[in-house]
Amino acid sequence: MGRALRIARSAQILTARCLPVVPPAVASARLWQQHRGVQTSPANHASAASSATNHKDVNANNPLSHHKKDWNRAQSNGGIVEWSEDKLRFRFQDQEWDELAVSHLWLRDSCPCHSCVDPDSGQKNFSTTDLHDNPTIENAKLHHDGSLEIIWANDGPSGGGQHQSLYPAAELRAWQMNSAWQRGSMGHSDPRRILWDRAGYEALLSAGRCRVSYEDWMNASSDNTNAAFQSALTDLRRTGLIFITNVPADDEGAVERIARRIGPVQETFYGRTWDVRSKPRAENVAYTDKFLCLHQDLMYHDPVPGLQLLHCLANTCEGGESLFSHAVRAAYELRLTQRRRYEDLAGLGVYFGYEKGGQHCFKMQKTIVTAPNGLPRETRWAPPFQATFPLASGEVSSKSMADWKKAAAAFQAIAEAEENMLEVKLKEGECVIFDNRQILHGRRQFAAGQGSRWLKGTYVSRQDYAAAAERQSKHVLPARGAPYSMWEEEAAMEGVLLAQERKVDGGTSAV
Repeated sequence: MGRALRIARSAQILTARCLPVVPPAVASARLWQQHRGVQTSPANHASAASSATNHKDVNANNPLSHHKKDWNRAQSNGGIVEWSEDKLRFRFQDQEWDELAVSHLWLRDSCPCHSCVDPDSGQKNFSTTDLHDNPTIENAKLHHDGSLEIIWANDGPSGGGQHQSLYPAAELRAWQMNSAWQRGSMGHSDPRRILWDRAGYEALLSAGRCRVSYEDWMNASSDNTNAAFQSALTDLRRTGLIFITNVPADDEGAVERIARRIGPVQETFYGRTWDVRSKPRAENVAYTDKFLCLHQDLMYHDPVPGLQLLHCLANTCEGGESLFSHAVRAAYELRLTQRRRYEDLAGLGVYFGYEKGGQHCFKMQKTIVTAPNGLPRETRWAPPFQATFPLASGEVSSKSMADWKKAAAAFQAIAEAEENMLEVKLKEGECVIFDNRQILHGRRQFAAGQGSRWLKGTYVSRQDYAAAAERQSKHVLPARGAPYSMWEEEAAMEGVLLAQERKVDGGTSAV
């Protein structure tokens, strides 16, 4: 029966509700910078207009009313704010109460005012350690525009005086929808990933997706809204793999310029850029004409590169086709079909190493890197660069290695299946960009003596790639509709596999 799917549906898939995440308001990054002794006079602050009354909360409609605390209340045309000795809660006029109750310490530490965060550098002007363990709220108010004003008493960074904090309405709405919200964090507006197989990716190419000309990629407008570039970057974020065409074939510096449209190149001990071509006594199997199995680069390096770029300068040899496979798709399939094997790859470590030319790197990785919800976010797969396991001399170590080996074989079989692997012979003047943490790549053997095969490569770090994606999400292509949900991603993958199963069994294959 093909893959023997017969998925036992997880209760999490059926019942989990992913709360939407609102992109945080534009705010400066906050680096630590100590600043003491600035006292703010109470006269310098506008006091909250609503008076607070101390009372026992007996609101039956308030889910927090069972807490035995004395709550102060301030009501205005913006809504209601209540605070106890250590927590604050609020509701807008158009809302019911919910369970959100925010710590005083967190609120004071997160004040975005210019006294607390330098408007030029974006750096924090005080240390969290300057605050009292439980800062005291003197008064609070919701303004008509939805912003929250808090007046703090006996404020540490203010030299014992008062301090006024004003939190924008967009942030308050974001707090209600994401209990782990952080100002300036990344990754809350990623577009939904396309977990492609060979047919799926070929269909994207046929539809004009995942391919852009060098001229369009490099054509930067003053506001960075070049439609062709932004569309290609979106495809890269969604599929993890795009192709740049019509790159000058004799320009060795082109690959670095292409990379810099996303961010600075990530230099490693291979250099800023490096040549992939066959040579004698090669220090890396990639620099030979041998078959190179599906893998990800620099699993032994810290940090693992985010993006890899390969610009084809020559490819006249017989063979040498490039191979690509979506590793996260393979991880999802493994999770849905062989859950125990998936959990072994997510829990057991494997080691990677490199020791040549005075360089010595050694690092343990989990083959499947999961998000906090247990779903696959990235992978770490590189058989040619795998180091030995720790000496398997005891029962536990021997079993761990055996379990990893069985699980790895199952993952490899999925990733290398013909229907999941894209095969492309790069043309001179083409540059491929792929997500090194999600996409596996490899190469067919080629006849080095019957032509030339030369690729120029470079990397972009995961951090710089994420920054480019965040700029795009916030300023160019703001997220619309429902936010990205990994549970929906898994449910979609489950539907695809069930459809394939029905097709193998002779049923309909409609999804």
